[in-house]
Amino acid sequence: MFAICGPSTAQAQSAAAEETVEVDDESMEKLMKRPTLDLGLFKVHDLRPTRNETAKVTFAIHLAFTEGVTEKQVEQLAEWKHRLRDQIITAVRASYIKDFQEPSLALLRRKILIRVNRLFERKVAEEVLLTEYMFRTN
Repeated sequence: MFAICGPSTAQAQSAAAEETVEVDDESMEKLMKRPTLDLGLFKVHDLRPTRNETAKVTFAIHLAFTEGVTEKQVEQLAEWKHRLRDQIITAVRASYIKDFQEPSLALLRRKILIRVNRLFERKVAEEVLLTEYMFRTN
């Protein structure tokens, strides 16, 4: 069903839509200003003999922290880089093949986030950002 509206109603609707776009830009700026930590490139080769397959996953990862975390705290967390990388590798190896084939990789990112925050003993990391992602099986 279509609704017919006059020019003044259409202008009001477009003005309201423009206001929501401005709010989205502000929220995007806040997201861009969050402190992040680069954990580098991962190349995980996981042999799964019971399923007769080898999963090869390559990706770069960044952790985005909550707004309350300062840059100084992120520098201190950088000293935990090896512990964080170990937890990420564990999460990748505990994942199923279907987790790597999901377009948004939401389940894989959530597993990584849970393991990382378990290491911190509280919710410090807010989001896992994956780049340079490549997956294949043999």
